Amino acid sequence: MSGLYLTYILFFYILYSSEVLAMWPIPQSWLKGNESLKIFPSLDIKCTNIETAEELTQQIFEGAKNRFREFLVNEKYISPNVHFEVSENSLTLHSLNIEITGDKSSKLNLNTDESYELSIPYTSDENNKPLIAHLKASTIFGILHGLNTFTQLLYFSKEKKELFIPFAPHYIRDYPIFAHRGLLLDTSRNYYPVNDLLKMIDVMSWNKFNVFHWHVVDANSWPVKSEVYPELSEKGAYDPDTMIYTKEDIKTIVEFAHQRGIRVIPEFDMPGHTFAISYSMPEIITCPDVQPDWNNYSAAPPSGQMNPILPATYEFLNNLIPEMTSWFPDEFYHAGGDEVVMNCWKVTDSVTAYLKEHPNDTYETLLGMFINKLHSLVRKSGKTPITWQEMVVEHKLPLPKDVVVQVWTTEDNIKKVTGLGYRVIAGSADYWYLDCGHGGWVGDNPDGNSWCDPFKHWQRIYSYNPIKDLTKEEAKLVIGGIYK
Repeated sequence: MSGLYLTYILFFYILYSSEVLAMWPIPQSWLKGNESLKIFPSLDIKCTNIETAEELTQQIFEGAKNRFREFLVNEKYISPNVHFEVSENSLTLHSLNIEITGDKSSKLNLNTDESYELSIPYTSDENNKPLIAHLKASTIFGILHGLNTFTQLLYFSKEKKELFIPFAPHYIRDYPIFAHRGLLLDTSRNYYPVNDLLKMIDVMSWNKFNVFHWHVVDANSWPVKSEVYPELSEKGAYDPDTMIYTKEDIKTIVEFAHQRGIRVIPEFDMPGHTFAISYSMPEIITCPDVQPDWNNYSAAPPSGQMNPILPATYEFLNNLIPEMTSWFPDEFYHAGGDEVVMNCWKVTDSVTAYLKEHPNDTYETLLGMFINKLHSLVRKSGKTPITWQEMVVEHKLPLPKDVVVQVWTTEDNIKKVTGLGYRVIAGSADYWYLDCGHGGWVGDNPDGNSWCDPFKHWQRIYSYNPIKDLTKEEAKLVIGGIYK
């Protein structure tokens, strides 16, 4: 999925989401009037108690304030849909007072309070007193959302050559329904430079997304430059010098996202989708790049899965997982687990020989052994594992209930997974896959379709309710969703 394409999608939503105001998303509560307020780039912005916050929280606020001021100076957007009257007597908003009413730490996790209240008056409490807007939130991350909302209320008057806030006064009370609101980007099939990822994260923040699900590696390439296994990217990246992500790159991305209220959750998909490892460690990968009948051994070429019975496989994981989890501070780590094809192991001599020697084991128990060992390493690193739905829906592995299950196929699987007692991240391909409808990419077939045709237009996207047909208890287990 192209980073530019995602940007266009999100910009489209911002610009055309409303015929009245381009508020995105619509707040939980919003009262507005019919007056127009002037606003100057020199608007005074103060946070009354920021000096008592931790240093990183102060840095987050200063960064947000600077971006807000930049917007006031540079915004010249004239909406074709928003029509408002301005007069010579329009009042002027002089300042914005901000208050963090609760936790002043910079901690960002699934339970962070992101609510905020924004009030923009049109009349002063006292005659001739300057007009003051007020923004308050329990955390700095609620403040970030409130500032983004504020910018979406601003419009440039072509006639007056000034910024205005139409339809004042405004009183907005807002909070998210779901704690996990994410966008997934695959940087294995298509590499994106760091600056492109930062631009995408910026656009995500304008739309109040709060999770970047980074599908870092896959069968096609291994762009992460591990310090424990540098050969992974030296041999597995599209270009080992220019198409990689170093530890410093990842730190830059994680910190940039945190400054905008976005958590970065990495995904290292295993045991399937791992052909790229075979460039440097062929001994731990089974059925690598089978041709031409790759579709018998993998969901997409090139085929290749990790060998579940070799000690070398687990030595690799024992070294790699602690390193990768340490580079990403979020509490969650996506360990993959989708599209494991048993035929791959069935044509692997070492696996079939193992099963002959261990008649009580099956291909399914080997998968369960691999996943449990992998998840144990994730937990040992202080993280909570996320897995794809196949592990509990198709393979029916009795995984511990701390595991979060991401549902990506039909929406009925959400009920199946919540019925088992697992927390769920929703993202049905029937509604929220943004790469559908762009033709087939596998094989020489110019008339081919993508597997998830047709294209998911905005009305289709908005028709999706991830908690439809769930009981109240089941609905509580849906922590949010992901666009992919």
